[in-house]
Amino acid sequence: MRKIATYAFLLAFLGTIVYIIFHFSQKEDLSFFQAKDKRIHYVGRFDFSDDQEPKAWAPGVYLEFVAQGTSCELVVEDEVKFGNTHNYLEIVVDHRITKRIKLSSKINRIPLFKDLKEGRHHVLVCKNTESAIGFIKIKGIYCQELCKWKKPRKRLFEFIGDSITCGNGADSSSCSFGKGSWYDYHNAYLSYGARLSRSLNADWILSSVSGIGMNKSCCGVKHSMLHVYERIDFQKGNNSWVFSMKPDVVFITLGQNDGGNEAKEFENKYRIFLQKLRRNYPKSWFVCCTSPMAGKELKQKLKKSIEKVISAHRQTGDQRIASFQYKGIYNAGYDKHPTVKQHELMMHELKKFVCTQPILSQLR
Repeated sequence: MRKIATYAFLLAFLGTIVYIIFHFSQKEDLSFFQAKDKRIHYVGRFDFSDDQEPKAWAPGVYLEFVAQGTSCELVVEDEVKFGNTHNYLEIVVDHRITKRIKLSSKINRIPLFKDLKEGRHHVLVCKNTESAIGFIKIKGIYCQELCKWKKPRKRLFEFIGDSITCGNGADSSSCSFGKGSWYDYHNAYLSYGARLSRSLNADWILSSVSGIGMNKSCCGVKHSMLHVYERIDFQKGNNSWVFSMKPDVVFITLGQNDGGNEAKEFENKYRIFLQKLRRNYPKSWFVCCTSPMAGKELKQKLKKSIEKVISAHRQTGDQRIASFQYKGIYNAGYDKHPTVKQHELMMHELKKFVCTQPILSQLR
């Protein structure tokens, strides 16, 4: 019996050694590919002023690539803007394996997938947190090989809004509501805009800032969307965003923070904003939405103002514009924001509207 036990121990020991050798040899097989590699596709407000290490502030920005092999890692820098606040990322492998992670240091080397079947694997990495938490900077990818991959032509949707559009206050999977900080509950990837885009085979851009309004903002935000929309990080006076990506449809969901007061000023600013948008996007459809968080009274005020704005805008000859009013009131998340589940319900409301209008059929 002792000989059998000794033999079993030796087999187990040798198996462990073989595993360790195999594991580390696999690690050594990983090659480093710089973030500027053309086989990596970036979607959203990325700053390429340093093309070696592109960075982004906006929620919902993402990169996609296809990697060959069984393992893959991402090297990403976190701004750590306030000394201890970290961005969250959503990682999606082969369009089905998802995980939400919180960065933990200034420079992070993150396993995107490990010990998968040998072959080509599609990877999407999305910034879940918004610009107020700071930027992420992509430094490169470790994998066996980056594959040549032509990103399919898709529709492009842009969603302009406030904390709702950011996916703020939605996700309690990492931290129960009330137990963490406000940025712990962000999930831009599961926000209604990103969900709607994926359901209609579209890429997405989330141009959104918590607390912001069309005329008047809240929660310490000193500027309106009209002042910062054209800035790459939504900060007044900072670098401009180059509008090279032309969305097929632009959804505008602002007004919750304006509060329904000062309706005349809200409507004037809205009209100016639409005019600026049209200069950047001459062929896009615009869909002006009421707030899904709003109660009945505010919903009616916003509906009335938005309809007046659209009527005035159409008088300029521009007919590629529509209004949408949410039926539900979605506020079961942190600080009365929509939850991840409610974002799904919001998406279905908006999708039903879009698919019954002439919007998609008239896209260029």
